[in-house]
Amino acid sequence: MEDRRGAAGPEGSREHVEVDSLSSHPGRGESPRRSNALVVVCVVALAIAASAVVLRSRHPDWPTGCGVDGHADWCAEPSRAMTDTALTRMVRDYCPGLSSSDPDDLVPRPLALADLAGREAYAKTSGSRGSGSEDSLLGRGSSFSWVTRWSGGPDNGVVELRCLGRSHTVPSLHLDAAQYASSVAAARGEQGYLDFTELAESSVRSLPGRFGVSFGFVTCDTTELDLHPLPVGNRFTCGIEVYTRLGKGGYQLNYRVTAQPPYFVREGLGG
Repeated sequence: MEDRRGAAGPEGSREHVEVDSLSSHPGRGESPRRSNALVVVCVVALAIAASAVVLRSRHPDWPTGCGVDGHADWCAEPSRAMTDTALTRMVRDYCPGLSSSDPDDLVPRPLALADLAGREAYAKTSGSRGSGSEDSLLGRGSSFSWVTRWSGGPDNGVVELRCLGRSHTVPSLHLDAAQYASSVAAARGEQGYLDFTELAESSVRSLPGRFGVSFGFVTCDTTELDLHPLPVGNRFTCGIEVYTRLGKGGYQLNYRVTAQPPYFVREGLGG
């Protein structure tokens, strides 16, 4: 993550002058040096302890440094969960233009890039830590994706991913907690897990009328499906939003669970 904190002040130089001054008296230099060294050690220890308390008290699922520019919902830092390697890897692999050899290259970008908040805000919240969501932009330079994740409440663990400017190529994703966990496991090479990012990409490849079409969210209903172990032969449906010059529409896609990767096969369009 980018370090947006300012450089350290000149306190260190003032301390050095003070040490020299205290140790300049003949015959009494040794004791003040020891005392001053002890003070420095104590201050450093207290600083480390205070930092540890702050890190422990920071909730991993909620942004910090909120209240930027007088807006309670604008925050200086996204949650730790938002910048987790599993999520940044998913963003990197799914959104065209963000491919990189290292998912750590993807960092929060100012929300002003998408006109969501001011330049000092890197996260935006809705609701509360007990039941709410946060929005962040993950990317590099001027290339980024828009990610929303929910913490607490009935939608806890839901993740939405939009590849801005790429809606003609890939759809946006709406993943519940179980679908997100399954996709992360699949990306890690674990066997027997559905990768919903792969399913979403494949969902748009053979849809009719793609000329002049852009896609919104893919949302799959797997509430009655045990995602691990996968029940081979069971069916589930996904919906995809479609936008044309005539307005908004959509398709329903029917899938069946298979025994071999990618563990799903499409059985056609629904009604």
